[in-house]
Amino acid sequence: MTSLRIFLLAGWLIMLVLSWRALTELGYNWPHVFFGDIADNPWRAQFNIDFLIHLLLFATWVVWRETSRLTGIVCGFFVIFLGGLFGFPYLLATTYRSGADTRRFLLGKHA
Repeated sequence: MTSLRIFLLAGWLIMLVLSWRALTELGYNWPHVFFGDIADNPWRAQFNIDFLIHLLLFATWVVWRETSRLTGIVCGFFVIFLGGLFGFPYLLATTYRSGADTRRFLLGKHA
């Protein structure tokens, strides 16, 4: 679990820096960039749709594993719209909430 926690923290810090750079250089117009890439570049379309499907899968897992449906929906929403900026800290907190028990980490209320 320690290696996972270090990886999640490092990933979050990297995403924080990259997101700050994107916001300062390109502004908040991410929908234009996202959908423009899908429309104009087949490889970026492939990557963006693949990424979106991963985010939807991650969000579905979060909603399913949380004890409260409302908490799950709110966290799932943030997973989709903030990606790793929310997802990595969520997973990190979940490693602590589960007591480093892999079964509880993966299954949440279903463990």
